[in-house]
Amino acid sequence: MVRRVDISPKGTEALYREREGKLLIELELHSMMQIFNSFDPAPFHEKELDEEAEVYIYNIVGEFSLKKPLEIVVYVPPSEFSQETESTLKEAIRNHFLYKKVLTEVDLKRLLQRGRRNMTIAVIFLFLCLLMIRLVSTFESGLLKTMLSEGLTIIGWVAMWEPIYVFLYGWWPIVQKRNVYRKILDMDVSVLSYSQGVKKADNRLFPDSHLSPDKS
Repeated sequence: MVRRVDISPKGTEALYREREGKLLIELELHSMMQIFNSFDPAPFHEKELDEEAEVYIYNIVGEFSLKKPLEIVVYVPPSEFSQETESTLKEAIRNHFLYKKVLTEVDLKRLLQRGRRNMTIAVIFLFLCLLMIRLVSTFESGLLKTMLSEGLTIIGWVAMWEPIYVFLYGWWPIVQKRNVYRKILDMDVSVLSYSQGVKKADNRLFPDSHLSPDKS
């Protein structure tokens, strides 16, 4: 049975616990390795996060204003909790999202470079189309003249669409993604054992995955 949830800002905030004025993004792990990509051979502090963990954190942060105070809280079994575990998880989360931010900035740079290049090509192409229209205008009136003039006009302006789209709309989603990653990097990360945290799974959102708490 699917429970309907109020998706207004107030309703969304009610789904998360709060501590010291910050909404908590909580991940409960049965093993520390759950949060890592099992195919990544890098050392712990350099390993990629599990895709579901990354998407879960990203989506929650993206739900709220970038000014909304948020905190990531990771619960690990008491047997795995230590200062080393805490340091490893904090560093791994930071390194992962720092890498994602860098990739996003590279994507943005490439998109704008492509937009500038395509804009130059499109302007030159439009100029040639308008020049050809001027030449066609010297012909005698007729169907062929009309077809050439209107066809060149349409083709010339259509060529402008892709670079115009890049500069008007295409870069916004990438900037938004970069801003979410920046927000995550600025957030506090706490690592607690089950015994230190109050387990209230019914008050938390978890993805339907192996990162979810037991539903028994």
